[in-house]
Amino acid sequence: MKKRWHKVLALTLAAALCLGAVGCGKDEGTTEEQQVTTETEGTEGQENTENQENQEDASADQAASGEDQAEGAKEPETEGETSETEGAAAASPMALQEVWLQADGAPTITAESVLLIDQESGTILYEKNAKEKIYPASVTKIITALVVMDYLQPDEIITVGTEINEVTLDSSKAGHVLNEKLTVENALRGLLIPSGNDSANVLAAATARKAENDEDMSFAKCEAVFTDLMNKKAEELGAVNSHFTNAHGYHDENHYSCAYDMALFAMAFMQNETLAEIISEKSFSGNGADGQFADDPEVITQDYNWVSHNYLITDNEYQYAYATGIKTGFTDEAGECLTASAEKGDMKLISVMFKGSDPARWTESASLLDYGFNNYTRVELTAAGAAIEEVPLTKHNKLQGDTVPLVYQNALVTYLPTDAVNSVETTVTILDDYKVEEKDGTVKVKAPLTKGEEIATVTYTIDGKEVAQMPAYAGADIEKGTIFNNIWYGLKTFFSHLFSLKGLITVVVIVVILVIIYLILKRMRYGGHRRRGAYTLKSPSRRRGRRRW
Repeated sequence: MKKRWHKVLALTLAAALCLGAVGCGKDEGTTEEQQVTTETEGTEGQENTENQENQEDASADQAASGEDQAEGAKEPETEGETSETEGAAAASPMALQEVWLQADGAPTITAESVLLIDQESGTILYEKNAKEKIYPASVTKIITALVVMDYLQPDEIITVGTEINEVTLDSSKAGHVLNEKLTVENALRGLLIPSGNDSANVLAAATARKAENDEDMSFAKCEAVFTDLMNKKAEELGAVNSHFTNAHGYHDENHYSCAYDMALFAMAFMQNETLAEIISEKSFSGNGADGQFADDPEVITQDYNWVSHNYLITDNEYQYAYATGIKTGFTDEAGECLTASAEKGDMKLISVMFKGSDPARWTESASLLDYGFNNYTRVELTAAGAAIEEVPLTKHNKLQGDTVPLVYQNALVTYLPTDAVNSVETTVTILDDYKVEEKDGTVKVKAPLTKGEEIATVTYTIDGKEVAQMPAYAGADIEKGTIFNNIWYGLKTFFSHLFSLKGLITVVVIVVILVIIYLILKRMRYGGHRRRGAYTLKSPSRRRGRRRW
């Protein structure tokens, strides 16, 4: 029995030593690049991260501060999709985000409520009383157009009704007539280019009747339905201080908004290709129905010649070279208003001004846009789903590797003062529930992990000042290590290194160990035979001695 026990012990020792020898040849699991807490000086070259493999696609939107750019703890999107903190119009409430660091050199603006944002990410580059209540006048038509596009197609034909008589005599008008037919796209041109209040009513009536499936609905009911849709749309887009009572913006004490909300509406507006194209037009000349009824004299259509009210895009002394849209407005209560968009290089900006004056709304808008273009730089710190950092693992299935990528769910895109771009430092901190600190100070993440699980916080600082903090997520599923997958890992590693220098050294070590074990077993066996032989020879001698005694 002892012999069998010794053999089992020896074989167990042999197996353990062999696996240990295999493990000796593997690469070290932790390098400087895998340290959990790091500081990366500058951001040069980081824009190229968009070309990295999209292991898991990320926000977003976006949130009111840099933290919300990662958009909560949802699992990142699958490979092949694209998701950024900048991009498509929101289907759920959005929020603009504060710039990490304000650039110097902001111009003096006399308008009472002002905002300058990046059109795609919603980053606020300049702000003055942006959430204070204002009367939006015809800038209202931005959200009017958005609601129309939710229900009507640009090529649909609509018919002008008595709603054109429901506008005041001092309103701006496109000039529609009763029973006229025109396309939705050209009615939108009438709304946006000459700022027609009559066009607003025509579109509101057509939209409400389609939404309610009631072609006989009175205009009073149409206006109530449409303004309800406007208020719901505003809420959907993340508005914080808006309420609408008509489609055109003519003054009403209960019809109000703020620069912050109008910037949100303008972002969504400019992401609609049809609307963005219309609002960039300096003028329009053509038939309202695009000539579709030219051969039918009984159908009423009109030819129009409309000129934009936006002096930033038309040929005049206030024209701004980079302007692309969007909408003007004026009432005595609202003052001179202008929401303007412009594009220069890879930057697209939107400025919003309320309660201003002429010509300041043109000159100050241009100065504000120049301030954004000249003093800020667009920086993509991390592409959607790309690894922020590879974090070392512990207690994991080694067949899955020794690190897990930390990722954002959305691309992290921000705007920084141009002179601060190379001063960004990054620190990654593992959450306590996942953190294991080893004796040498190395911090590792313990398995198991689920892809999309929040496991770390990333802090950004500029010149020692914390400017943003965002959650980071596991970029892969990681299983917990077991004795079986560790043995399999050992065997796999052994055979993968068999014909390398390390592999040959490992083989020699194993052979030496086996020889030593063999000699131990042989010695044990030989020693056992000697003890049994000595016992047999001595026994008869003792018995004979006793008998002679």
